Amino acid sequence: MIISREYKPKENDLIYHYCDSNAFFAICTNRKLWMNDLHSMNDFMELHWGYSIWEQSANTRIEKYGKEFLDEIDEVIHFSGFQGLLLANCFSTDKDVLSQWRAYADDGKGYVIGFNAKELLGLPIRALQVLYDKEQQIKEATATIDALYQLKQEDSNEFKTFCNVFGYDLSAFKNPAFIEKKEIRLIHLLDFKKSNDFMKLVDKGGIYFGEDRKGEEIKFRIKQDIPTPYIELDFSNNNKINPIKEVVIGPKNEVMKTAIRIFLETIGIEKVEINKSNASYR
Repeated sequence: MIISREYKPKENDLIYHYCDSNAFFAICTNRKLWMNDLHSMNDFMELHWGYSIWEQSANTRIEKYGKEFLDEIDEVIHFSGFQGLLLANCFSTDKDVLSQWRAYADDGKGYVIGFNAKELLGLPIRALQVLYDKEQQIKEATATIDALYQLKQEDSNEFKTFCNVFGYDLSAFKNPAFIEKKEIRLIHLLDFKKSNDFMKLVDKGGIYFGEDRKGEEIKFRIKQDIPTPYIELDFSNNNKINPIKEVVIGPKNEVMKTAIRIFLETIGIEKVEINKSNASYR
């Protein structure tokens, strides 16, 4: 059985995005999420950790299935990396974690935005629930190798498709040191397209709230002196929905709840629950 890391929320589940004040303002006023290059995230081991889990799991199956079969999976995983670039936006299932406030919300002076998870799934993304237990990661990856071998024996047309999915889902395996993040990761794939004697990035779009739409403009920003690509996704479906259900004010943020409520109601983000962090941090 192929084990998927796909996140499947219940009807009223919220997922939480930690951000500084400027990002909070931009997200609320523009109704857009930035999908960022996964290689530029805070954890320098992004993607590498998941691939190392694949290697360790594959080593346990060399004698059973042979190196040639495992190399075939590895080739698909590597080829998918050359085909496109993974973008991501990160959320948590926990709205008030001190380490998160420190790392992602301007040392506690920012905000947490709580989104209705099912509504966000209307975007052209794949939602993954991050796993931090290394033993469980190897167990899942090994079970997936077993399932892929069965598909190969059946000469299934789905073999390469599931190899690709497996390769992308490796991004949902993270170092146990990050377990407090309780992360839900939204990913979106950009494609590489030949341009003159090299390549460029293109977004082929996808399904937005049940409709097929063209891709977004690919933009760049400078991060640590490097041009870093991103796209913006409209989570309001052209102002037809409002998935923002809660805002949590950071432990070092002195703003009044009433000020945030007035701000949100005035710009049309209505009926949002406003709370203050319970974290003791000054």
